[in-house]
Amino acid sequence: MNLKIPFFLSVCIVIISVVYIFNLINQDFVLNKEDEYEDTMNIWIATPGLISSVEQFQEETGIKMNITKFKSEEALVEELVFFNMEDNLPDVIEIHSSYRLDEIMELRQPILVQKIGEDFPASFHKATLENFSYNGGLYGYPLGIEIPIIIINRTILDNHIEGNQPVSPFASNDTLAAYKEIQDKINSNKTKTFWFFHFDEDIPYYWDAFQHTEQGSKTSFEVLWTDLIKEYELAPPLDNHMAVTKFSNMEVGALITTSSNLQMIQELLRSTFEIEVLPLFDSGKPLFVSGHGFISFSEEKKIELFYNYLSRDGVQLEFLSNTGWIPARKSLIESKPFILQLPMAKYLGNLVKYHEDFTGKEVSEDSWQIWKNIKEKALDIEMNTD
Repeated sequence: MNLKIPFFLSVCIVIISVVYIFNLINQDFVLNKEDEYEDTMNIWIATPGLISSVEQFQEETGIKMNITKFKSEEALVEELVFFNMEDNLPDVIEIHSSYRLDEIMELRQPILVQKIGEDFPASFHKATLENFSYNGGLYGYPLGIEIPIIIINRTILDNHIEGNQPVSPFASNDTLAAYKEIQDKINSNKTKTFWFFHFDEDIPYYWDAFQHTEQGSKTSFEVLWTDLIKEYELAPPLDNHMAVTKFSNMEVGALITTSSNLQMIQELLRSTFEIEVLPLFDSGKPLFVSGHGFISFSEEKKIELFYNYLSRDGVQLEFLSNTGWIPARKSLIESKPFILQLPMAKYLGNLVKYHEDFTGKEVSEDSWQIWKNIKEKALDIEMNTD
């Protein structure tokens, strides 16, 4: 019995020693691994599809990419705008051209793109350059373009509408009344409620695009949305987060969304029914685009190196395939062979034909407030049961 105690203690000492030595070796390895990096860059992103390209840049250059991932653009911007970070700003952040860029410009003053690389602007489509400009200066390095689209369930609607007849929620009252008759007829033979239209959550963007297209139109948002939701009941209220799901379940005739969702919708449908994908507005008229880009709070050489890396065709192909964005670079948006390599090429090829109609607008001091006001008006109309 007495011999067992020293033996047990010896075994414990050996185990503890092995664990201690292993930790020391592992710690030394981690330190040595960190020493391999020549520099570091702090980058904030909200789009998971960008991560693999950022990590590949780290492998190629030896620059340690400290990636902070946010669950949404809103969370990223709130972290930047509302917290005191004057001495600890990231080097680069991802930003949406329509989402609170004006607030960031006013509070944080990013670096002009031309200060990082004076030749960069010449590579990009004019519309996306307009979207990332503020007070005449270009602050965003464009990554990808989104356009407003309408996806039509031809399997259902072709039984009620001529194939060449335009389908649009921005139609006359007579046309909306005709859509209502079709909706009622379909509902008379369905167990689930069918809606002629549905919109995802980017309603302010679609209204903005409508104003760009129909310049001089006297239609107000309140009238348009009241007609669709209340007068003709062509779209379900308080349900925008379910738009893609309901369309995929054949509960919606025409979905208004952005081109960045095409890849996801294509995977969801898997050819279960026939669809047609069109720009939300007629060709030949200005088509207001949005999109994503990077802005920087540093003009060090490593930022130029990173932006040059992103410009490579192979890198563009990877992150555009992962995000569903249309190329922002002029040479790629005009390249049919490049477009055909993208997963959403089946529908994207038709959409990029309209790129000469793409237009943007410079960020103003009240851009986000206007976007917010439209969201609030839409919600008020949908919640009002009178």
